[in-house]
Amino acid sequence: MVPKVEPGVLSMLWAVLPQHVPGDVVLTPIASKLNNWCSMVCIIMAIAAHFCCDYHETRLAVIDEDPTMPLFLCFSATMAFYGLVFETGLGICIRIMGLQACDEEDLTLRRRLRLNRKMVIEFSLLSTMYTLMACDMQVVHKGWIAEYYGGHQIVYSFRYIEWVCFAPIVLSISGSLDHAPDGSPRNGLMPSSLLTGIYCIISWQALVVTNFYWSWALIIWAFVSFFVASYEQFYFALWVKDQGASGPVRAAMLTYLVVMLGIYGVVYLLPIQGWISATLENKFYCLGDVSFKIGTSVMLLATNDLANGTEMCRRAQAAADDLQRLIRTASVPILGVDTAGHINQWNMKTEDLTGLSGAEAMGLPLVKMLGESSQAEAQAFVRSALAGDEIGTLETSLYPKGLQELGVASANELRRNKTMLVLSAVPRKDKRGDIKGVSLVGCDLTEVAAYREAEQRKMRFMAVVSHELRSPLYGIIGLLDQLCDTEKQEGPLRTFKLVKTCANRLLDLVMNIMEMATMACTHDGSPAPTKRLSRDQVDLARILDEVVTLVKCTSDQGGRPLVKTSVQLVNEADSLPIIEADTHKCTQVFYNLVTNACKFTMQGTITLAGNVDPEGMWVEVSVADTGKGIARGSLERIFQPFEQEDNSAIRGYQGIGLGLSIA
Repeated sequence: MVPKVEPGVLSMLWAVLPQHVPGDVVLTPIASKLNNWCSMVCIIMAIAAHFCCDYHETRLAVIDEDPTMPLFLCFSATMAFYGLVFETGLGICIRIMGLQACDEEDLTLRRRLRLNRKMVIEFSLLSTMYTLMACDMQVVHKGWIAEYYGGHQIVYSFRYIEWVCFAPIVLSISGSLDHAPDGSPRNGLMPSSLLTGIYCIISWQALVVTNFYWSWALIIWAFVSFFVASYEQFYFALWVKDQGASGPVRAAMLTYLVVMLGIYGVVYLLPIQGWISATLENKFYCLGDVSFKIGTSVMLLATNDLANGTEMCRRAQAAADDLQRLIRTASVPILGVDTAGHINQWNMKTEDLTGLSGAEAMGLPLVKMLGESSQAEAQAFVRSALAGDEIGTLETSLYPKGLQELGVASANELRRNKTMLVLSAVPRKDKRGDIKGVSLVGCDLTEVAAYREAEQRKMRFMAVVSHELRSPLYGIIGLLDQLCDTEKQEGPLRTFKLVKTCANRLLDLVMNIMEMATMACTHDGSPAPTKRLSRDQVDLARILDEVVTLVKCTSDQGGRPLVKTSVQLVNEADSLPIIEADTHKCTQVFYNLVTNACKFTMQGTITLAGNVDPEGMWVEVSVADTGKGIARGSLERIFQPFEQEDNSAIRGYQGIGLGLSIA
């Protein structure tokens, strides 16, 4: 059955006596409304009886009739006090251990905290009332209706006060449910819980008012209310027994509560006709109250703890299932090994990368799945993780040459699909905290490795091609020099010089490409180490002067001067010291920077300046121009090979983007 949630305030009447909060469960709407109406009738009858009838006289306590009665009252007060000490101590421990904040955040644990507070209130009330009764600090009435029939009954007012307060608390605890999503408490027995406390009021009035008709009217309506409340409570017990592992225990406890209330009702009627004595009735109430309430407390604790334990197990299992599902469907390869190094975890991404299913991979030694060059390193990596040491990452390849020896059918296919991974290791621990294996989370570098290999091949190709082009160009330039020296006619001489200029430009481009390829990689394709520089005595002022002179005499591809007529190339770095450096590299750097400035400066000045550290630790050379400048977003990119600020096909400037990169 799916619980129905009753709407909020039904009318102004329920605004005066609200019995529902948002989220309360109403299994039987008609019975719930009957409980509400019975509660209102009980209140109206109690008020009317109070003003229309007199109360019977008070008298001495039953102690005078039975000397053993104080023992029963003291026993009840003592047991109630023990229950109070237990619940209070439990609440103090929760606060000392700092669990209150956790309980407030967790809705399941919050219900346990609310139960502790309610039981503290219950035992405080019970121990206080019985202590007052044991000390004879109380109001005791003669039972008027019992005297009317010739019986004898003594009514302890404090006991009825305790019942009025106790019954709604215990029954509301029995009807408590999981909190609503917004954190508000939910209950399924609020109408009948309140009705049970309210009909205890008219039960007390029925015994002490001095009017025959009012007495029986109050008794009859109290029992009618009991049966109406019991119907909702029994119905809730039938529903809750199917709600989880603690459901049967909660249903049994609620049934026990209702049956005990019925027994109390029978004992309540017996002294009226004189079938039992007043002292026997009150002794039954003493023992019944203590055993009833302490038993209820124990059963509530057991039920709540069982429900919480079941909920915690369910959450833990759900979290474990979610984690396994996340690992299984993760977009990165995740694999695991046990303490012997055999695979016990293999997710779908790893299957996709390797072509090896999880069923085939389980139980295989991890080292057989790796490239031979990294097997020893991988074994040390896993051993360190199993020892709990802090480790970095392992770059390896899934390249299993030994799988055929293990009988894996797809080994040939997997070998063709070599996969490069960077693995990080996380130890897996059991419940006792002992390391039982290692989980390896990988990052697929197959595409990165392919990109690196393509870059290396490109650089090797550039180096080979530029080297092969350089020798013929030197030959062509040499032959052109001879032709220019021997040719006397102006026409052919101008043609030879133009061809020589083009050959020099082509040679300059080839040398730049060759320089870049040499810096990017060595001949075997591995990243190049830092190139050894010459240690020359370099006169920076002379080199800068030579660069300025050379640039002023240089022409662009169209035969126009590289330095525009509207631009002044100024060298202000004339007082720089001699330093130890590579002469050729310094010249190349300054030449590339100055020619780049000339290319992008249409008018204004290009200024070379120098600055020397007073302590003689460094020398600074700057090249400043009044050109268009460089966009902030392009500052990093323009120093990469083959990159320019404008890479479009219709850009207005020459070059292939190597000058600044080499510099």
